[in-house]
Order: sequence, then C-alpha cells, then structure tokens
Amino acid sequence: MYLCLGFSSFVPAPAAAQRMGIIATVNSTPISEYDLHARLKLVIAMSGLPANRETAQQLAPKVVDTLIEEELKRQEASNLGIEIPDKAVETAVRRFEESRRMPPGGMQNLLESLNLSKDVLYQQIRADLAWNEALRVRFRALTKVSDEDIDEEMARLEAEKGKPVALLSEIFLPVDQQGKDAEVRTVAERIIGEIKGGAPFQAMATTFSQSPTAAVGGDLGWVSMGSFTPEVARNLAALKTGDVSQPIRTPNGYAIYWLRDQRVSQGAAGPAVDPQVVLQQLTIPVAAAGPSSAVEEKRELAKRLRLRADNCATLAAMPKQVAGGLTTDNLKVRASQLSPLVRDAIKDLPDNKPSDVVKVPGALMLFMVCERKSESAQDILRTRIRNRLIDNRLDLAARQFLRDLRRNAFIERR
Repeated sequence: MYLCLGFSSFVPAPAAAQRMGIIATVNSTPISEYDLHARLKLVIAMSGLPANRETAQQLAPKVVDTLIEEELKRQEASNLGIEIPDKAVETAVRRFEESRRMPPGGMQNLLESLNLSKDVLYQQIRADLAWNEALRVRFRALTKVSDEDIDEEMARLEAEKGKPVALLSEIFLPVDQQGKDAEVRTVAERIIGEIKGGAPFQAMATTFSQSPTAAVGGDLGWVSMGSFTPEVARNLAALKTGDVSQPIRTPNGYAIYWLRDQRVSQGAAGPAVDPQVVLQQLTIPVAAAGPSSAVEEKRELAKRLRLRADNCATLAAMPKQVAGGLTTDNLKVRASQLSPLVRDAIKDLPDNKPSDVVKVPGALMLFMVCERKSESAQDILRTRIRNRLIDNRLDLAARQFLRDLRRNAFIERR
C-alpha cells in the first residue's frame, strides 16, 4: 500500500496523518504509514540519495524492517524496565552531529527544513540506546573481559607482525529472513551506486549499516587481512587503496568495504602516546595596522603580566585586573591537536610556569600548562582491545537475540 504513494506525500499535514493507515503491527503495536514516510524522508535527506519516487520505492521495504526491529527493541527494553531520559538522547544527538561535522542544533534545523518533528529522530535514537542497555543487562557476562583474554588477543596481534593489514570502513546489511536475500542485495548495490556517484561512504554507513560501527561512519580501523573469511579476503585482495567493494555475501548478510589504506602489521605495538594537556592561555589583542609604539606597549604589558603569572588561576584572573580587551581560555586538548607554534612554546615548559611571549597574527599570547595527563602506549592498546572484544561479543549476541525476538513475536504486515 505504501509504495503507491508519491514522494511529495511523505509527510502529510497532521489532520491527514491521522487518516493514514497501518502498515504493520508488532505484538499489537501499530506502525503507521506516517511513521514510514517520515523515516523515509529523513533517511533520504541524510544519505544524499535523490529525493524521488524510485528511491522511496527501493528503500521502503528496508525502512519497514528497520521500524519493526526498533519496535521489538523498545518492547524488550520496556520489559526490562529500561527508560532512556531525554538528556541522554540529546547527548547522543550532539555526538551524532559531531560525527557528521554538523554545528550544534544542526539536526534540529534539518528536521525543520523537512517539516518533521524531532520525535522522528528521537524515537530512533531512544530505541538504539535502550537496546544497548538491554543487551548489557541480558548479556552482562559477555562484558567481562579477563586479562588473559586481552593477553591472547595481543599475542595474536604480535603473531601477525609483518603481515598485511588494511584500514577499512564497512557497511553491513543483515539478511535475517528467508526470501530477503535479493532485496538486501539490491539495496547494497544501490548504496554502492550512490557512493560512486559522490555520496560520502561515512554518511551511507551511518544511515544504512546495521553494524555497531555505523555510529562512527563504518570505521573498522586497521584490520588483519587474515581475520576475514576466504571469500571476503579474496574480494579485499582485489581492491586498490580508495576502492569500494561490490556487495560481499557473508553468513549473516551483505558487507560493503572501503579500502582506505594498507600496510604491514606492526604487531602488538601500542599507539603513539598523545598526552592530554590542560592549557591556560592569555590573549592580548594587537592591531595589525597600528603604530610600532603601540605594539611595543602591548609587548611590555605582556612581559609584566608574565612576571605576575605564578599559576593557572592567576593567569586566568588577569583580564579582570587589567583593562585593554585581554581574554583567557582554558583548553583541554591532545598534544597532537596543538599548532606547531604552541607545541614549541610549551614543549619544555614546567607546569604552572608561563611561556615566553608569543606573537601570533593580531595578538600577543602567553601559555601555561596546568596539567599533563599521559598514558602508556600498552595501557591504551589494552583498553582498545578490551572494548573491541566486548563490542564483538555483544554484536554477535545482539544479532541472534534480535532474530529470536522476531521469530517469537506476532508481526503482521499489511
């Protein structure tokens, strides 16, 4: 029924929405045509796909499946007494905006431009958050990773030293119902066509992928080529850096891979240590076209302030004590995020000691390191391995559990 409607009618006026029919029920809970049309409109806008009838017809079956799965997830979470507060949803929306390089409020602006309520997005995110919490309740034992488990994984990584590894992103589309194989492959081929036409891989992964990596644009990180099944490894071996694979059939569905880079494995070596720096900085504006005497006057002021700055609190309070447009900022950043000029200024600087006066375009600046937080490379690596093992275990359990919920539910499509 829903396929006969034109794209322009996706989101009707409220009165018309009330007259729209039901396309499916999940344990007696209805999913309406309005739910489908609103989600389709959001999916198409966020993926960059053409907003036309053909796109809607191709995506509609997949979106209906997604809405059914979300309702199953909501019901399971409700049975466990799990409720997700609005604040948690808003935090997740902000993370989502950051992952897509959108400004704060960017999603709200997009929804308004599409004439959609924020509930269209909030319901989706709330279902995902509730499902993640339900999985941790149901499969709490899987989140307990022992030191021995991590040691085994590190030994495996070390054994692969010198072997090829690939920097990959993925889009995974499950085939969890009989008779759905051709339909899912068609969706996968359409996604690849859009990527080759210029659609960002990350955006398509965030919108369509059913893997946990969807939250980070499909990023798998560096993966050993030996960790894949022979069929996947054979397909990946034929790719050049920058290529996107054709749909690859796996035991659970279809996978699409983007080969971003490749190299030989460095084994279990930890990542380069990138300490976190808590930095206080003082900015003294200097007019670019002002007389040299004015610049020297500001430089003398900076030198006097430097002598008075004996800790971060003192430096932070200086704009309140000295007139002239001074500003201070407290930053918490990784050392790699600092500009070379700032890195050089603080490289050998003791904590709570002011740097030399640094000239930057339009200003003179003082820097002070309030705190350095450094982690060992091995500790960082072990934490990453622990998190990856937990994610992999929960992912496998989640797929099986969702299949069981679907099999045991009363689902009627109309």
